[in-house]
Amino acid sequence: PEIRVDLHTTIGSLKERLYHHGGTAPGFQKLVLKTGSGNLVRELADDSKMLGFYGVQSGMEIHIVDLDPHSYSKDGGLENVNLVKKFEMSDDEYAKRENSLRNYKKKMREKDPYWTFLPENRREPKPHYKDNLPGPESVKDIKIGCRCEVQPGARRGVVAWVGEGEEGYLLPGYWVGVNLDEPLGRNDGSIKSKKYFSCSMKHGAFVRPDKVIVGDFPELELDLESDSDEEYAL
Repeated sequence: PEIRVDLHTTIGSLKERLYHHGGTAPGFQKLVLKTGSGNLVRELADDSKMLGFYGVQSGMEIHIVDLDPHSYSKDGGLENVNLVKKFEMSDDEYAKRENSLRNYKKKMREKDPYWTFLPENRREPKPHYKDNLPGPESVKDIKIGCRCEVQPGARRGVVAWVGEGEEGYLLPGYWVGVNLDEPLGRNDGSIKSKKYFSCSMKHGAFVRPDKVIVGDFPELELDLESDSDEEYAL
């Protein structure tokens, strides 16, 4: 790492400082001065001399040569993790451990198949849509010709068709076709090329039974009268 030192610092004081950075004791340090490009300048051999005595300039590099035969920092022993002997255990040995993380996870998954260490990572499968398809009981009170209100939007109209969806047209399950009073739909009673009932374009809507309420829902009258008695002549 790069450090800043004063030119009046002695080589002995510098070694003490470098000891806290590199881990090599001052008595086992050999300091070599090099240029920024890596060319050798000289050895900083006298601990009593100051850096300025050796002509040290900004941008130069001081290399530490570790002379301790038993040094942990020698050859990158404190920096290269590949030189550290690691504890290793076979997969079979780990599987036999009663209090291992793997065994704990296994026990928790036996109680709850979707258990995770972090609750926010829990992912339960969504129910398949076929498990909740509306059946014939969902349309038992919905008859063709009944006035109704359709959600969303409280749209009013007349029930024009009731039946099951067909592959390629409507998804499985029961549907209700409604002839809306206003052009708030998406079709004319057709899905692709198949005609289910007839109505004006954008007056047709196909909705699930739970979105339809049959009852006394008369057609709403639009107030087309002006609020002003003023007449405009061209």
